[in-house]
Amino acid sequence: MAPRLPQAKLEMIEDMVSSKSLTVSQMAKAAECTTIFAVSERAPPTRIGRRRSITPSMLEALCDHLLVEPGLYIDEMVVFLWDEFRIQVTNSSLKRALASAGWSKKVAKQRAKEQNADLRDFYLHNLSDFQSYQLVYVDESGCDKRIGFRRTGWSPLGVSPL
Repeated sequence: MAPRLPQAKLEMIEDMVSSKSLTVSQMAKAAECTTIFAVSERAPPTRIGRRRSITPSMLEALCDHLLVEPGLYIDEMVVFLWDEFRIQVTNSSLKRALASAGWSKKVAKQRAKEQNADLRDFYLHNLSDFQSYQLVYVDESGCDKRIGFRRTGWSPLGVSPL
């Protein structure tokens, strides 16, 4: 395959072709080329490496899904892509695709359920059915915190997962 010509040389050739004042051999000599076939639209840049396994539409669908569920593990995202697009991807290609889209894995912020006024009212409504001697409270300070929620999540750069 012939090497790509510099932009200045391409513009010079285009000017010579549009002026129609020189023959093809004169234009090739002026441009320091062996011959000039045709100058038309630019060829797309050649890609180096392997073709991506995750297309832009797949990546967009995955990012939309992560906006709803930011705490997904990589394995769960692989299952999502399989269910939606019937494509098998590796964990590393998935991480690279998310990084190329400007997403990263961060520590997730935790929002307490007690901040929701409707849930507090619903709890008090349910609690009103019982007498004080029927209630048992458990201290959760010694519980393993990893069970109830996920500590990390995926989100766009500059935004914390919630």
